[in-house]
Amino acid sequence: MSKEQILQRIRAGKHSMQMIDEVPTADPVKYIKEDPSHDLYKEFTTRIVENRSILVESSEDKLVDDINAILAKEGAKHLIYSNEQLPFDASALNIEKKFKFDKPIEEFKKDIFTFDVSIVQTKYAVASHGTCCVASSPDQPRLMSLSPKICIMLVKKENIVNSLSEALHNLKAQNGGRLPTNTIFITGPSRTADIELQTIIGVHGSQIAYCVTY
Repeated sequence: MSKEQILQRIRAGKHSMQMIDEVPTADPVKYIKEDPSHDLYKEFTTRIVENRSILVESSEDKLVDDINAILAKEGAKHLIYSNEQLPFDASALNIEKKFKFDKPIEEFKKDIFTFDVSIVQTKYAVASHGTCCVASSPDQPRLMSLSPKICIMLVKKENIVNSLSEALHNLKAQNGGRLPTNTIFITGPSRTADIELQTIIGVHGSQIAYCVTY
């Protein structure tokens, strides 16, 4: 049965429906915008901690010290970081090995699971859901947040937005009206639950997620 036949049957019935081309473009999280006193930063940090990320509230001049403290606490030995512009000099990080993702994956894919920590730059952070938006690109592929045990997400405070809708609209505007080929929303460590409702951490991604705001 074709799409048009299905739509004709629905129209012929008594069911009301919203046509696909009538999807509203307004941001659905209106209550945030209507309250000028709403603290986006407070809501975001509260929710991302509820999502089991570890929050580190930093500043641009303290980023290196705070990230070094994370690396020491976790006993990390092998770092991979993106080729996107980071807000600090990665050479100042105290770790045994560090690798900048500035070459094709084919040249080092045999080593991809030897990295135990990654640093990714987020595009936006969403207050309403407590999640970080990471746009994949050749400089920061999605495996950056999937393969290492520990993922450190950098969140610029001015890039905290109201909702998923606002984040996606902003990404489209920055990308010539189209979304990136792959967009990842990270709320905390990877998890899943089996039929007995037992939550398992780190099944298909990082086991430990840090959110560093600055």
